[in-house]
Amino acid sequence: MADESDSPPDPSWTYFSAENDVFTTTSQHCPERPYISFNFSTSGISSQKLSVKRIIWTTISHDQGYSGWPHCHGTYDQSNTWFDGRIIMPSGHDRVPRRRIQINVHASHDFKTHVNRWDSEDGDELREWLAAIQVGDTIQIIPMAHYPAWTNFVQGAKIQLWAAPVVESPGLAISLIEMNDYSAHRPLRDDLREIRLVEIQPDSLEEPIRLKLRYTKLGDDRLRYEALSYCWGDAKDLQPVLLTDTDNLLPREMFLNANLFSALRYFRSLTTARMLWVDLLCINQTDVQERTLQVALMGDIFASADSVCVWLGDSDANVHQDCHVIQSISEQYRQAEAVIGEEKHIEEPSHERELPDPHLTHKVIRVGPETWAYKRDNNRIIQRPWFQRVWVLQEVWNAASVRVFCGSDEVQWEAILQANKCWKKYGILSRNLLSWLWTALFTVKRDESELSCSRAPRLDILTVLIAAHSMQATDPRDKIFAMLIFGEETHRIGDLPDEVRPNYEKNVLQVYADFTRWWILHHSSLRILSAVHTLTGRSWVNMIDPYGWESGVDLSQRPSWMLWHEGFSEWMHGTLALHDQCKYRASGNRSIDRDLLTSMILTHPTKIALRGVSVSTITSLSPYPFFRRPSSQAMHEAFMRVFDPSGSIGTWNSFNIRREVGESIDMDDHSNKSNEWGAHYRSHWGGNSRKPSWFPCFDNCMFTARDGGIGLCPSGTRVGDLIVVLFGGMVPYLLRPKVLSEETSLEITTPKEYHFVGECYFEGLMDGEACASISDSDTEVFVLA
Repeated sequence: MADESDSPPDPSWTYFSAENDVFTTTSQHCPERPYISFNFSTSGISSQKLSVKRIIWTTISHDQGYSGWPHCHGTYDQSNTWFDGRIIMPSGHDRVPRRRIQINVHASHDFKTHVNRWDSEDGDELREWLAAIQVGDTIQIIPMAHYPAWTNFVQGAKIQLWAAPVVESPGLAISLIEMNDYSAHRPLRDDLREIRLVEIQPDSLEEPIRLKLRYTKLGDDRLRYEALSYCWGDAKDLQPVLLTDTDNLLPREMFLNANLFSALRYFRSLTTARMLWVDLLCINQTDVQERTLQVALMGDIFASADSVCVWLGDSDANVHQDCHVIQSISEQYRQAEAVIGEEKHIEEPSHERELPDPHLTHKVIRVGPETWAYKRDNNRIIQRPWFQRVWVLQEVWNAASVRVFCGSDEVQWEAILQANKCWKKYGILSRNLLSWLWTALFTVKRDESELSCSRAPRLDILTVLIAAHSMQATDPRDKIFAMLIFGEETHRIGDLPDEVRPNYEKNVLQVYADFTRWWILHHSSLRILSAVHTLTGRSWVNMIDPYGWESGVDLSQRPSWMLWHEGFSEWMHGTLALHDQCKYRASGNRSIDRDLLTSMILTHPTKIALRGVSVSTITSLSPYPFFRRPSSQAMHEAFMRVFDPSGSIGTWNSFNIRREVGESIDMDDHSNKSNEWGAHYRSHWGGNSRKPSWFPCFDNCMFTARDGGIGLCPSGTRVGDLIVVLFGGMVPYLLRPKVLSEETSLEITTPKEYHFVGECYFEGLMDGEACASISDSDTEVFVLA
């Protein structure tokens, strides 16, 4: 493999590297997995803070060697195989949008080595991309291919990275809350549903920001206000404001991050006071009980405001252009609706109609007037952090009116949601750029020529939480607390039992354990256990590190059975039991033992006990022989559903249109995609005389059990895993005996404890056969840890 000098150009820089020389091929139907994946860790290095200064990417590859465009052969023009560079946070999500590293030579059979050097001094975009990398992130090279027959043949690759120590200013480690003095905040009257407001005193731009605390009751219109929706951001570049209590005592200095400070300065008037609700200032953040109670009122606080002012941050020339484009898209959509909408909705009432199918208007929008010239990067405004934060969904969903500000630009809220439906990237229809929750929670309609936005019907809370995987929260507990209002079963927060209601006195593990247990009891179902396959590192297809996946994820890091906050919503479709089309009933009519399930709440609150029956043990793992079908049609259909070899569901790659989380899939249509899965197969084995019968990108996903039975299993499954049927479960499950530490190895627990691996398909046991004729004495108690 070609190599660059391993010596850093500066002696203070630390050198990291990772490489791979395993031959592989990738097509558009393959799971979108990394070829190299290494963790940027400071283990064994004295400095724990590093800043990436340089990355050198080396790739050795070629494409399929032919194409229908002979005039492009031997060039880089119109090449549809390439490599992306990606920064992955510990949660598994992108730290920043991925960047293209290198395109293959068009229609060449010859392996070519490309070396790309990215320096922090090579321009603002590269500097920002490299600066975003944090210790603990994972750096990846991902081979890509798009369009039928295009294949990326990869012979090897290498990542070399240099990082310099960061010298931090003293005091940055302290949090924003710890810095602030909330002694001016008198206690709130909970019985009156009292809230605080801050009144921005009028002044000129150069003068300090002066605020005054005011108090009111929800529902009392005598003191009208606006609610500010914004991102807290990092506790850096802090700015002071002066806060006075209701008794007009000497003002106290409060510190705000730069983003909130900019918002208050923009909203301040020269002549008139302005009343706002701002969470950092209006809630005593040091009082856990008050914070818990105010969070429960959050929906009403934003619903009672005259308007919600969304602050996306300061503007720049690019964002100013994007705002103009969004409004222009809205105008183009209006014109397209006038032509297409009449044909599409000819029998519908003309005064209120759904927006036309985005597919019908994309073409019109793409060839819009030259005055706004749509470009693929005009989505920069919706890449602002505000759109990824969990609390903002509730803030605008409850609003009577929403106004969106980015610096001095104001953008129509409805136009942003409409543009999200229409955006294209690289000329390819992609999944919505915003989280699916945005389109699920809001309905955008047009009344004659005017856009309007209203609340969509609520969803079941499990679907909401899985859809929220792509959202972000500083406090992981908020990935549940902020979503409760959207759930059919949970939106009456005051009526919820204590184990589900927002409570910041509970730690993160307890919040998620309590919710998972409550969901099982409330629905009398174990369906939520299948949600582990939407979590980072737990999916059916290994999407983390396929070339180092020997032992699977460490299931002892946290309780293995419960829902968690780090995952991918689209993986919901790549499960057996999580989607609403599941017809399996592995436990037959056997219901959950409710007393047993709640028996450990006080003694072991992060464990659950479930009753069921042991079926067998896995003795071997192998690829699924797709073209030999060693099983029934039902098992083959299960493979098609979970692994999506045609890529037509889009669970594991980004080039096919992603299904929405709650969307049903036509499996009859999906199973007839022989051209697609045939092309996928040929991309791997087209030149191989042996003609294996499996897809190598799905690894060893078929098991053989001790009794000779066969089935399908998720990535991370090991020989020795136990196959069980748990009462209340729709599918069989895999459990792994918990290994006791040396100190406790002599303590035999009764019943035995297990880690929960996940769901599985077992041929012949998907319709209650294992529970058909058993007696109570045949059942066992399984404790999941």
